Amino acid sequence: MWHVYFRRFALSAFAVCITILLSFCLVALNTQTVQADTQRAALQFPFLIEGTDLIAEYFLSYEGDYFEDQSGDFVMDCGGLCVYNRSDTQISFASVNIETLDGIYTFEGTCIPPHTKVVILEKYKSANPESGAYFAAGKTVCTTKTNVVNALQMEVIAVGCMKVTNISASPLSNITLYYKRYDSQWDIYIGGVTYAISAGDLQPGESILVFPDNYAKGYSKVLYATAE
Repeated sequence: MWHVYFRRFALSAFAVCITILLSFCLVALNTQTVQADTQRAALQFPFLIEGTDLIAEYFLSYEGDYFEDQSGDFVMDCGGLCVYNRSDTQISFASVNIETLDGIYTFEGTCIPPHTKVVILEKYKSANPESGAYFAAGKTVCTTKTNVVNALQMEVIAVGCMKVTNISASPLSNITLYYKRYDSQWDIYIGGVTYAISAGDLQPGESILVFPDNYAKGYSKVLYATAE
């Protein structure tokens, strides 16, 4: 019977050895993965985001009402990214993923004017990354704006109230104003979201009062207007 017990002991010992060996392999693999992550060279701000004409300027932490999805939810330590559009064309839509040791952060924005900076809040309201960026890639869409008009005079006459005047010699219909949050002191757009409001139809010299949401003098800016 002793040889039966010996065989069982040998098989058990063999199984233990295999288990230990696999454990060492997993530890080594995990160690290599961690080393590979920690040894990756961090991107130094500012850097060009791969696949775009956007330059990432810096990360920031935001506290206040979250406006990217217009939910108005109060957030603390929400991650933000300042980007600069280095191109000569307005970017109609941009989606950027930035990889850090803390995870992947997504930033989306619309109507980014050429040669301007904009601060975009993280799409999923994630906290500001504690580590630097290790990889950044994205995509942008640039479309030609149609029916853009420059024959409108816009004047903020009260808080949340704007006077729009047709200064052309022709009637304009279906007028729409597009605007973003803007800090005039720092010359920077705030938020990837772009707002729009209709100003209806105007005859030459005619004016109308509009009441755009999220618009304040010195903290908002009209990008362009369209009409037919």
